Amino acid sequence: MPFKLDTYLQRLGLSDVPSGIDGLHQLQFAQICALPFENVYPYLGRVPSLDEEDLWQKLVVDLCGGFCFELNVLLGLALKQLGYAGKPVLARVRMGAPEGGARTHLAHVVTHQGTEWLVDAGFGSQAPFHPVNISSGREQEIRGHLFRIRRDDIAGEQVLERKTETGWLPLFGFDRVAPRAIDLEASTFLAARWPREPFSSSIKAYRGTETGWISFQDGRASIVENGSKRSWELNSASELTDFLRLEMDLGYPAEDLAAVADRLLSTGPA
Repeated sequence: MPFKLDTYLQRLGLSDVPSGIDGLHQLQFAQICALPFENVYPYLGRVPSLDEEDLWQKLVVDLCGGFCFELNVLLGLALKQLGYAGKPVLARVRMGAPEGGARTHLAHVVTHQGTEWLVDAGFGSQAPFHPVNISSGREQEIRGHLFRIRRDDIAGEQVLERKTETGWLPLFGFDRVAPRAIDLEASTFLAARWPREPFSSSIKAYRGTETGWISFQDGRASIVENGSKRSWELNSASELTDFLRLEMDLGYPAEDLAAVADRLLSTGPA
């Protein structure tokens, strides 16, 4: 099935997208809230497909989420349909490390009226809810958190960082080598199956809300609303599957959610 913009926007809860930067901000935020970041397929030993029809079926029709490659390939299709000048970039995740590993993250650089923006709806927690201005070189406040993009000349990368109580936390670094479809396919396989990546051994899910976020990792659930956080353990199969279906809005078949719960409860967190 070809990409249908109206159907995609309906999946995001949008009736339309304004032009320009306002539309870019609205699009990224809406997708983070509507399409959860999650790794059910890799956790169950499957490699997600980046075929456009498969993505459309999984993320739009079946009301599931996905990890970065799935979410940001779909976002790239929307950017193109909406007329934005976007280019995919592969990134090395750092999460506090001085340098990144393999290129196992996908994002977009969008140029609008001479200004570059980092657009990303597939990094999960810690990442900004709205695009980050690459061209400004300044700190930017997004939903109460400070972000910046720093140049790392040694690595040849631009690094997205988030301000924390202990200083700047590097999230990931990206270069401008244009990836081909085969690069994305290979990176997806690596992220889904390589033991050094967390997606095959640890189950997680994350989505934004209007005033906070909802997350899940290895049986521990958290909901943040208006600055107030509540966390608890999910200790039974019914609790696990109900949370993934009702709170994370995941439309996976019952047998897939049951398989997630069975593996987690039988083996415990990685």
